Amino acid sequence: MEPISETPSGTRSIFDPRSKAASVHISLIHPPTLTSADAYGLDVVPPLGLAYVAGALKSVGYQVSLVDGIGEALHRYGRASGYDDLLIHGLSPSEVIDRIDPRADIIGLSNMFSNQWLFIQDLAMAIKKAYPDKLLVLGGEHPTACADYIIQSCPDIDVCVLGEGEETILDLADAYRQGKGFHNVAGIVFRNDQKAVMTPKRARIREIDEIPEPDWSLVPVETYIDNACTYGVNVGRAMPILASRGCPYQCTFCSSPQMWTTRWSARKPDLLLAEMRRYIERYNVTNFDFYDLTAIVKKQWIIDFSQLLIKEKLNIRYQLASGTRSEAIDEDVIGLLRESGCRLVIYAPESGSVEELRRIKKKVNIDKMLSSMRAAHDAGMETKANMIFGMLGATWKDVFHSFMFIFRTAAAGLDNMTCYPFSPYPGSENFQTLLATGRIKMNNDYFKSLQNLCRNLHTKNTVSYNDRFSGKVLSLICSCAFIIFYSLNYLIRPWRIAALLYTYLIKKEASSLLTVAFLNMRKKRAAIKTIKTNHIDSVIIPVNLRVHNTDAKHA
Repeated sequence: MEPISETPSGTRSIFDPRSKAASVHISLIHPPTLTSADAYGLDVVPPLGLAYVAGALKSVGYQVSLVDGIGEALHRYGRASGYDDLLIHGLSPSEVIDRIDPRADIIGLSNMFSNQWLFIQDLAMAIKKAYPDKLLVLGGEHPTACADYIIQSCPDIDVCVLGEGEETILDLADAYRQGKGFHNVAGIVFRNDQKAVMTPKRARIREIDEIPEPDWSLVPVETYIDNACTYGVNVGRAMPILASRGCPYQCTFCSSPQMWTTRWSARKPDLLLAEMRRYIERYNVTNFDFYDLTAIVKKQWIIDFSQLLIKEKLNIRYQLASGTRSEAIDEDVIGLLRESGCRLVIYAPESGSVEELRRIKKKVNIDKMLSSMRAAHDAGMETKANMIFGMLGATWKDVFHSFMFIFRTAAAGLDNMTCYPFSPYPGSENFQTLLATGRIKMNNDYFKSLQNLCRNLHTKNTVSYNDRFSGKVLSLICSCAFIIFYSLNYLIRPWRIAALLYTYLIKKEASSLLTVAFLNMRKKRAAIKTIKTNHIDSVIIPVNLRVHNTDAKHA
């Protein structure tokens, strides 16, 4: 890669209107996704990132269209030729191409997850074949981590946007409109004479309250809302929202520092509340899913926000479903969260070993996290924790301590737990270590191995990057951890089994994370069975989930 050393000039406000912006048309694409019958998480949520990009572009006068490859075919599952047992959720690639506005000058394609890259690469190839003269831009976490590789290995991609996209896409479109080269557009990697050229890094947007709100007019957002597409549990008509950006931590397994740097910025609570009010009025929203990387960093911010919600009496529910820090969530904060409408908190300990936490730079206090879990349980909130096994340097001693921690979480009242095998994600410190030592090679085989993340359940395909554990052993460790947690959980609180079976088999409601998982897996297994039995390419499987009122304290 050839970096450009000089810093682009220009200091005007990035969101000032461009007088000739309307002469350029940008078509954004939220691609369909690969999934499997074993993936228990919901693989469809409204495209918040693209809605923000669309809002930024329209705020200065650009013509914008958007193809939502999932939202426009929310109930459809199809064969994924060449991807083993995986399914395509949403439109077929040919349908995506047919819906691109032919007047578009620039096509912006989103690629958030590296396990989707091979599919996105095929889609990009098909788009470029249909529209060879249009500028094809790729944005998201994956191109931020792998831009050099993408530009050199995929000739169909012209530009990769690194990190936050709102300012960068405006400068990129402006340079395109004026017929200039892209050397002065900060925060991109582009192809020049068949070489990848990296421009200077773009600073994070400091005044995040000045970023135009997401433009949902181009997205079938009510389809998502009507069909309970939420990261958490189904507690009503859900809308995604961001209260903050970035994460101040540097966990070795996470790509966030490369995507967002370590700057954490929170919005002003009153402005956030005003956006929530607009969604309540416009879409009759009753629940908000916070997509924040780290929703709670500063204790005072969450106190101020909770108190404002209580004062305004919005009568809404919200969920912290992306994983949060426990240090700021003590008993006082839990009480405010519950009173202000929070119904789900997901914790991200990753390990129960103090030594391993230090090794992976995960700054959490295990005892404080357990106290927070107990307080959340006592307050009647649903809770979950995420664990990772087989990380670099992990030992059997670390596994033992993590198992002991799992026992303690079950005793503390934690409702749910997921146990994942470690997978080195592009952009993370661990990935760079494995790449430098030759343990990973950037090729299609590596990205195919990441497709195991589409499956979730631990299979014979599990890959281990730890010399102490084979793939089979790592899979067994994850399965044992899962069994240990739920066995002890239901042994201590047997009534939870009855409640789970009742909501899943009789009421068929996504009223807990487990029922969400089971209903999603059942739906996708029905799709596979129908496709194979009838020898067809795709099938419509309605979501058909009923709203559940979780005001009462759960079991």
